Amino acid sequence: MTDGRLETLRCSDQDRELVAQVLNTAYADGRLTFDEHADRIAQAYDAKTFGELSKLTVDLVAAEERPPAPSTPPAPLAPSASGAYRGGNALFSSMRPGQISLLDSEVTLNAWLGDVKLDLVGAQYVSPETVVHIGGMMCDVKIRVPEGVSVDTSGITLILGDSKADGIVPGSVNLKLVGTLIMGDLKIYGPAMANQRKYTKFAR
Repeated sequence: MTDGRLETLRCSDQDRELVAQVLNTAYADGRLTFDEHADRIAQAYDAKTFGELSKLTVDLVAAEERPPAPSTPPAPLAPSASGAYRGGNALFSSMRPGQISLLDSEVTLNAWLGDVKLDLVGAQYVSPETVVHIGGMMCDVKIRVPEGVSVDTSGITLILGDSKADGIVPGSVNLKLVGTLIMGDLKIYGPAMANQRKYTKFAR
């Protein structure tokens, strides 16, 4: 594959998330200013090709540290179910999608100086395991899950942030959260949490 071919190859959500982690680390190290970081993060999540992604980290990662270009294109992802919820962005704003009827197998939530409130009670799932990619800074991400949904937050990297899952009643559906939060909080509300009022009034 030529360099030109690689530059135009379509990137995936996982590729965008890897670049976002490089940018988050550079910001935490003081190699990017607040404005530079916010601008590049926005570009990373909007990127459609590897060429658009590579220019965001060219001055942050030494050439010898970059992974080699793939010799063949990655295998295409399975198509999403029609109408399934795939996530959204809260950039300087709030995101409350309301009642979700069907959740895709991969969801992306971005919250930059914003907050997300995701209610999964009553939702159906495309797959028994749903991967939720989360990226954000100075944000508040709250997710309510019903009984029978296990939650794995081990893939979340926190920089000056906090993560808490309360009252989870695990079952056959698994929610796997991955990504990076800088100065942000992640809270998962389950049906067995002590503060039942907070759980029942979540959707209001």
